[in-house]
Amino acid sequence: MTHDSLPQIPDAATPDYYRQLVEFGRFVERECRPGCRYDLARWPNPFWQKVEAHMLAGLQRFLEADGNGITMLQWYNSGVLFRAAGKVIAFDLVPVPRYYGWPEPGGLTARIAAAIDALCITHNHQDHYDEELVKACNIAGKPVFMHPDAASDGVEIAKLSDGAAFSIGQIVCTARYACHVWRSRPEEVPLTAFEVEFAGGFRIVFCGDADYTRGLAGVKPGADALFITWRNPGPQYEDGHPEQTGTTLDAARLAIARFAPQRLVLQHYGELDHVYKGFSASYEMAVEIVRELTLPVSIHFWGDRFDLTEALKKDLKV
Repeated sequence: MTHDSLPQIPDAATPDYYRQLVEFGRFVERECRPGCRYDLARWPNPFWQKVEAHMLAGLQRFLEADGNGITMLQWYNSGVLFRAAGKVIAFDLVPVPRYYGWPEPGGLTARIAAAIDALCITHNHQDHYDEELVKACNIAGKPVFMHPDAASDGVEIAKLSDGAAFSIGQIVCTARYACHVWRSRPEEVPLTAFEVEFAGGFRIVFCGDADYTRGLAGVKPGADALFITWRNPGPQYEDGHPEQTGTTLDAARLAIARFAPQRLVLQHYGELDHVYKGFSASYEMAVEIVRELTLPVSIHFWGDRFDLTEALKKDLKV
């Protein structure tokens, strides 16, 4: 099997980055579902190995980088690492998707646990919560924060109540209980979004899979960046659904009206198991949001490093 048929890794430094994201998503839909050439259930899997190599290179650059600002590394799916004021804090980090029995690169989970100062998890779905990483953090003495009803047995977590705050150096995080997207009640999926204030006053709201159109009443408006999940928060925004009353852009505009962020960061696009089970990668939807909204909107590919401090300076000049 030749590897020249593998997709291009989207490169945010190029003018046609959005086209590359769309083409990457279409490749996964076409070539990686059950029975296809790069069926994700097969190993070795040249498709994932190419993506993983890019991610590992990005992780190496992120961990080696110095600087006084706030830098972010987009990991797989909604996984994000932030470096600020000498600390590294991670959110919804899954070292490697374990759905298909893929092996992880030697020692990756332990290496990540050693490199971070804290792990925050919004909820326990397997594309956001990795039990092996939680156990590695327990061994390394690194705190893990999540909803008290969300952790699996046999792991140690710091159980967060709604509105509880904790500090990692100069980083202050506040838990905000929320309802999972496409759910009617919060108790269906115990979930905690995180409001995070970095040294210097830079503030983000990390939603994970929280429904950003309702709840989250304690979140202060005016965050520098609001991280929201893919596609739509519920059936009322889903094209073709019997309950549809609005559009994807309506949902995004509602989030902007409610939280007044300086920047919107789109997450969760192209999640492999969702695509494997029949969902679209939805990068086209992300590109439409980027192009239609007036405030800065960004979407980052897995393994890409992003300077949030520099982005904020540019946003404030817009």
